[in-house]
Amino acid sequence: MKIEVQQLSLNDCKEKYDMLQTIRNNENGFYNPVFEMSYKEYLLWLQREDDYSKGNHLPESWIPQTTFFLFIDDEPIGIGRIRHKSSKYLESIGVGNLGYAISELHRGKGYGNILFRELLKKCISFGYDQIKLFPYKNNIPTVNIMLKNGGQITDSFDDEKYIVVIPTT
Repeated sequence: MKIEVQQLSLNDCKEKYDMLQTIRNNENGFYNPVFEMSYKEYLLWLQREDDYSKGNHLPESWIPQTTFFLFIDDEPIGIGRIRHKSSKYLESIGVGNLGYAISELHRGKGYGNILFRELLKKCISFGYDQIKLFPYKNNIPTVNIMLKNGGQITDSFDDEKYIVVIPTT
């Protein structure tokens, strides 16, 4: 099995767009504005996301974030985002340092764990000494992936989410 994680690029193809159509917006807390977006709108979204990764044209109170795609055997399987640093504001509303989603067509095959591990490596490269996450309590597969990768449930957030912390050092 060939595993590859690609950073979002302005040259991203229709294949990634099609994969994003299989991940509903705000499904299990993952923000996917591309769901049900036209291909023309997707191309504009790519430009915005590329700008955000460079800290350009960020909405107020946003911090830079980078988007990555997981490929298995040259097929896009999932998407993840990493914020370049922690944000007390985002944490105060239950938003963590990274988020990810796997295409509905490829769930239950271990790809979520693969993508999560790869995103953890990227977080370390951004200089995180710990990663704070806010998974929904009813999203058992994601909670299990976080715990399997060194996470510890430290508290609850708004009765719907756990607070999971993963030390990176």
